[in-house]
Parts: sequence; C-alpha cells; structure tokens
Amino acid sequence: MPIHPIQAAVDMLGRDSRLRHGANDAVAFLMDLLYYGEFSIFEQVSSGGSVERVNLIGSKRGGDVDGPPLWLISYINSSVGPIPARWASTGGDPFAARAIPGSGMLHGLGATSGKVDAVLKILAASRFRLEELRRPIHVVTLAGEESTGSGIRSLLATGPTPNGVAVIGAPTNLEVWTDHPGCIGLKLELSRRLRHRRMPPSRGFFELEVTGRSAHAQMPALGIDAIDAGIATLARLREQAEIRVLGFEAGEAANRVPGRCVLRIATSGEEPPDLGPDVVVRPIADGTALPFPLDALFEAWLKARDAGVAAVTERLGAQRNVPIARPPVTSSTGWLQTDRNSVAGTVMLWTGPGVSTEEVCEQFAHAVGQALAGEDEVEVGIEVFQDRPAFTAPDASPELRAATRYAANAAGLVPTTTGGVLTTDAALLRQAGVETLVFGPGRGPGDLYRDDEAVPLAHLEAAFKFYVALIQRWCVDV
Repeated sequence: MPIHPIQAAVDMLGRDSRLRHGANDAVAFLMDLLYYGEFSIFEQVSSGGSVERVNLIGSKRGGDVDGPPLWLISYINSSVGPIPARWASTGGDPFAARAIPGSGMLHGLGATSGKVDAVLKILAASRFRLEELRRPIHVVTLAGEESTGSGIRSLLATGPTPNGVAVIGAPTNLEVWTDHPGCIGLKLELSRRLRHRRMPPSRGFFELEVTGRSAHAQMPALGIDAIDAGIATLARLREQAEIRVLGFEAGEAANRVPGRCVLRIATSGEEPPDLGPDVVVRPIADGTALPFPLDALFEAWLKARDAGVAAVTERLGAQRNVPIARPPVTSSTGWLQTDRNSVAGTVMLWTGPGVSTEEVCEQFAHAVGQALAGEDEVEVGIEVFQDRPAFTAPDASPELRAATRYAANAAGLVPTTTGGVLTTDAALLRQAGVETLVFGPGRGPGDLYRDDEAVPLAHLEAAFKFYVALIQRWCVDV
C-alpha cells in the first residue's frame, strides 16, 4: 500500500538531520523508501572530523530507451540549534512533528528544509514501474543545505554522467525559479601566539546567556541577532564596571540570524548590574578553568571582519540579478565563537552573476591584513567553506518549460516563473550541462530557521502532484 505523502513527511521530520549532528536515522528512512520504490541505490559517504555526510542517488531506468534523464534533487539537513520552549505547536519537542488540519500546517524542525521535499520526490517516482519509463529518473538527496556543503560537486564527479534536466529543491512558494544569487562563505579566524600572561585582578566571574530570535539572514527584521545583542550587552557592562571578556559563543549557521549568545566575563565587582529579562546571569563555579581575557583579540576580529566586508561589498554584483532575486542583505555573520587563544566566525557574502570568488577573497584578505597592520602577535586564517555561483536561466529549453507548465497545471497551480533570494547548486548543474530549474514547497525565507517552523499541508500535496506529473510528462509520455 503506497505511503501517504503527509504521513511520510511527518515520519521524516521526526528523524534528526541537523548539521554537525549526523543524519543516520534520516538516511536510513530515505534508503527504505528508495528500496521499496524499486530504485537502484548509490551511496556516497564522506567523513571529516566528527561529521559524516551521505549523498544518496536513487535511479530508475526503463528498458531499451535511454533518453535525457530527469534529476530530482533535494538537501536533507536542517538547522542546528532549536530552543525547545519555543516550539509550542509540537509540545516543546522540535522532533515531534505534527500536522494540524485546523491551521493547515505541518510543524517540525526542518519543515521548510529539503528533507520533506526529498520524501515527496521519492514517493512520486515510486508511483512509476520500470517498464513505464522511457527516460531515466535520478532522485538525489544531498548532505548539507544553503550555507554548508555542496554535494553536487561530488555527485557530478563520481555519479552518473551529467546530462538531461534537473529540478532542484528550495522553498519557492510553489513557483519555478530561474534566477537567484550566489554565495561565498568565509571562515575568518584570528589566533594569538602563546606566551606568558597574567589574569588581571577580578572579583566576579559570570556566564551570561543572551536570547535573540532566529531567522534567515535575508529576513533580519524577523529575528533578533544574538551576536549584536551580545556585543551590546558588553558595551552596557563596560559603562558600569571594568570587565574582561573570557568567552563569546553565538550562532548556528552562516546564513541564519543567531538566536542565542553565551558570554563569559570577569568583572571588577562582585555582582553584575541588572541586564533585563533577555539576559540570564549565572556565576561561574569556583575552580572552573578559565582562559586569559580575549578583549583585544575579540575587538581585532570585529575590526578585521568589518574591513573585509567594506572592501568587497561593491564587488559582489548583487544588482545583476533580476530585481526579485536581489538579496536585501549582502553579508552576514551567523556564527562567532572564541577558544582559549583564538576567535573564529563566519562571514557570508551574497553574489550576483559573473563574480569571481578568487578576486573577492583576495580583496577581503587584503583588507583584513591592512586592518590588522601592527598587530604583531595576531595570526590570520581565512577559509572558503561555501562557494555557489549565482543562477540565471532565462533560456531554459521549450521542452523543459512545457513540462513544468504541464506539471503546475496538473497540481492545480498557476504556472509562474520568477526568482528568489535563496541559493542552491543550480548554477553548478547548468555549468555541467544539465538544464536546471528550482522549485519546491515552502513559503520562502520568511519561514526558514524560525522557531515553531512550519510548511503548509497544501504545499506538500501540490508539490507531490507536481512531481508525479513532471515524471509522467518527461519520462513516460515521450
């Protein structure tokens, strides 16, 4: 008996696939779906540190006819730092996914991520027997999401020969996108050389938890940036007492407004001043090992970041996208943390068509070096962890456009071609010769990375019908 798409979506959301937490249970569930859908299954596994990333390819190929295949691609990781108390619709448990018919919404961590979209694509392709297919189908689930990972590169390098057409998943509000920005993700790290230091006289040692509100970085008005709130808290403390920064930790992902910040400070007084209800103050227990203060290194990191961003902003080319796909935010810091002798954080830059990643990074690094001139004891490291070119596909083939219009009509949608501010690997697929469009359930960046995350049930039903009709048109009725 076929699995109902909504029930499968609920089952998938109950499985943890957070970044840096592994996704074994989610991958096992997807592999079961692929097995019972009569797919040939290919698995790509890469390990680094404590993280194992798995890309899955489920292929269905008919008999003698072997035309240009259809690729249906999704990402399966979700955001990493839920605050359970804010998940009212799931009873405080972000993994207790719940479909609520009254509101017409499915709630759960990752509801607007690609993990639900992946399930819909597998179930849609499972409706077709091998003997019906006159063109192959490849259903692909990639590790990573918008800010981390670009599994499409390994897929293109080691998977089936790239050709045909692709629909890559994103919460596009059930519209077909042919345009979106690219992104360059940088990790900036400053470290100080080890030498003898002395802890300055202090009377109080405290941990401060500053609460913000998570949102997508392109929708900052929907969130409260906990990094900014943490820096503002330090400024308020310095107005009333002498303090030293011992630790600063905030953020979950590079493209997300951070929802939480934890500070560790040493003070000249025995008690910190009242900081209001959004800051929880806890004394650090006696005997706790503490690092030497990081004030100078922390301020140097902020100065270096600001100099780098200022130097490249005019080079990012965001205005070259069509108006609806121009990112309102050109850069963001989504993650920042200190170690005993280092400060590291992410800088996400959104780019337009034709931007050279190498030139942007060189200019950024040069500006950082200039800003830190004279800081003899500071060593700088800059790493590119994400590089996605901007996507523009105004010339998609008439056959692919006709197939997506047919699928939209079959799903009861108004065929709409537009663009958006989220990024995908669509441009990498096009560069490899695979005609690509972007489509998926979810209302867009306003719903991403939010507490009590949700997707309309009607979107899931319509997207499932869209994929069934698209497969019928591209792979069967030819």
